[in-house]
Amino acid sequence: MNNTALASMLAGVAMSFTLVVPALAQDATKTEVNTKIDSHLNAAVEVVQQTGNLPNFNDQFKLIVTNSKNWLIREKPDAEKDIGPAVDAAAELYKDQTDSIARAAAVAWARYLKEDELKEVLAFFKTPAGQKFANYQPRILGETIKSIQDFSGLMTQAIVQEAKKTLNAKGHKFQ
Repeated sequence: MNNTALASMLAGVAMSFTLVVPALAQDATKTEVNTKIDSHLNAAVEVVQQTGNLPNFNDQFKLIVTNSKNWLIREKPDAEKDIGPAVDAAAELYKDQTDSIARAAAVAWARYLKEDELKEVLAFFKTPAGQKFANYQPRILGETIKSIQDFSGLMTQAIVQEAKKTLNAKGHKFQ
């Protein structure tokens, strides 16, 4: 996944969290819900941080700033000389949001796993096997996807060859 897609995904995840909070507040007082959400989300944040699969905030933030400049330049090219300094000044307001990226990513974990399940996952990631898994997970996923793509390509070729035999037997001209 490229960095632009990741930034967009994380922004979407963060925005979706704003939809979750009101829905959870319908059946309980705000204080109880906020405490429960905070506890649940904090458990998810711990898991996200323990897995080590987050992009470096500073690297991600540089990309966000660059994307912001490009967006504004596309919108108003004649303001390009003023856009850079304006975006840099605006970015200063947000440069200390290092925990926000983990919270944004944690929303997905919290959506699918209960707090007690997250604590079990966290316990696993703290074991030697869990740490090894966290370390190799990006490579494992990448190789898994590549293997599935390779398998799909081979199966497609085999099916196409068999289908061509049948179609050629019916008078169609496939090579």
